[in-house]
Amino acid sequence: MQRNLLLVDDEVGILQAIRRMLRSGQYRIFEAANTAEALDIIDQQDIHLLVTDFKMPGEDGLALCRQVRRLSPATYRILLSGQVDYPALQQAWRNGDVHRFVAKPWDNLLLTSDIQEGLKQHQLLRKAHYLRHNIQSEQPLLLTDANWVIRLANPPMCQALGVEESDLVGVNLFAQTLSSMPFELEAEVTTQVEASNSWLGFFSFFRNDQSKAPAWMTITSVSEHYRVGLCRFCGEEISPPTDFRDELKRYAGSHHLQRLEQDASEAGDNPELIVVTFDDQVNNKDLSSICYERLQAATDEQFEIYSPQLNVFLVLVPGHSGPAGQQLQQIKEDFSNSVRFQGERLLLTPDLQIESKPQQQAEWREWLRQKLGLPPAQEQAAIADDSSSHQADKEDNQQATYRVRPLFSQRGEVVALLAPTSLQDEQSWQHWMLALQQAWQADFSGDFPLICDAQEWTDETNQAFLRALYRVREQHPVHVILIASETQILGDSAADLQLRSAWHEAGCQLVMANFGRSFLNSRQILSLPIQGVMLAPEFLSNMRNSKSLPQSRRLLQRIHDHDLMIYAPDINTTEELAAAHQSNVDWLSGDVLSKALTADQLTWFAL
Repeated sequence: MQRNLLLVDDEVGILQAIRRMLRSGQYRIFEAANTAEALDIIDQQDIHLLVTDFKMPGEDGLALCRQVRRLSPATYRILLSGQVDYPALQQAWRNGDVHRFVAKPWDNLLLTSDIQEGLKQHQLLRKAHYLRHNIQSEQPLLLTDANWVIRLANPPMCQALGVEESDLVGVNLFAQTLSSMPFELEAEVTTQVEASNSWLGFFSFFRNDQSKAPAWMTITSVSEHYRVGLCRFCGEEISPPTDFRDELKRYAGSHHLQRLEQDASEAGDNPELIVVTFDDQVNNKDLSSICYERLQAATDEQFEIYSPQLNVFLVLVPGHSGPAGQQLQQIKEDFSNSVRFQGERLLLTPDLQIESKPQQQAEWREWLRQKLGLPPAQEQAAIADDSSSHQADKEDNQQATYRVRPLFSQRGEVVALLAPTSLQDEQSWQHWMLALQQAWQADFSGDFPLICDAQEWTDETNQAFLRALYRVREQHPVHVILIASETQILGDSAADLQLRSAWHEAGCQLVMANFGRSFLNSRQILSLPIQGVMLAPEFLSNMRNSKSLPQSRRLLQRIHDHDLMIYAPDINTTEELAAAHQSNVDWLSGDVLSKALTADQLTWFAL
């Protein structure tokens, strides 16, 4: 299919350079020297993608993009400029006037990739406007109300996230359980959509197994009360749904008591247990795991859930969470709906009871041990001191509760550990780092290398991480690399400056996220105070063809020549792995290399 491109620049040499760059593609290219000529072409032709210079006689390229957005909203808009006013460009992107900014002098490989990606996003925009009149689509699609509460999710969307439609309906699109997008994005998208415009941007969902599902999404209003979001997920393969049997294994053993004690101790001596018992119908791990999932949803994943038997679940409700009766009622309501199992609908009716420590029992922790089927504390201590059982206990200690994603070098060695996104408070960070540091020290040499994705951290999460880091470093050396967004690295607000100062004082090194999608060209990136770059999710996918690979290798070699590290995340196909190796990427991670592991499983990769 031939695509229509419009190039706008008052310098003939620039137009010729871009035309030469695109000569191998099936494009019908139109040219204009100024805004007036460009608008005449827009009025007569169906333009799929616009590339315009910023500085031109008369109206500038940004003004042209605003008008094109009004006249041809499905046209993807790329702005070229030799002058980088970062805050102004960020604002133009947030307003939806510009989809992509490319700094001069551009890199041919990245600009070609941007144009190819932009033509794909054009299809999203076009479909979104079509869906104003026809909601049917084979593209992953969400329909929300004016408050962003999801009212419909089509099968491709559910398949991509590994969920049922009932799991999405009623959830806010920007809820932290569904997406990892910053809080400010909701206001930006709302502003654009309420102005009868379409928003197009990167959106990171969580799959059923809490892994990230990066996507491009366009959102537009279809009426006063409803909005439609159309997605194109990055990468062609979809991760399979979580096996909750694996999740249940994490909640079996003495380590679980430690987590329950930690939770309940915040409220003094008044924890309560909701005892959820099913009849003999729940007699296998598959059905038990479904019950476990339903309990998590009913309690909004706020409380620890322990399953000493397949058909018995204990939910610990600390006193500060309010009366357990409120949670009990919610569980009862959630189980009034049938569950799907082996192609059938089953109505599971649990017996629900609330229990608390008997008055005659002095210590609630001993009562809790008894309910969990664990030995008394003294007996447990004796077992822990028995050196002959040390190896057996290793499979059931606190480390087993902590998961981590290993990062590998080109030679297959583990070079760093990627922290999960679920860590929020100081105590969780500290316990996680200590457990993983202990596992690292047991099987690997050198300081504990930790890499964290800080792009979506709130100020509270960042402060909690830094406090925990300082505490852990009192006992153990930890080498920290933070994946930071372009705004976090370049922003000039007081908050951005304070954030970078805090990271610097803590000795954290920075890796810039989403290389290949940056507002800066590669030369400008090389001047930043960073130690490396993380490739954008679509980078390797775009580099897999034989024409792009040589240019890709030259571009990445330029980064290597400046002693910067290159990290390729989410390598989930063998084709992406091959492209990463051919492009000489330093660090890699993803399902094709290793899924998330418990701390004690890291020994598998020790050399």
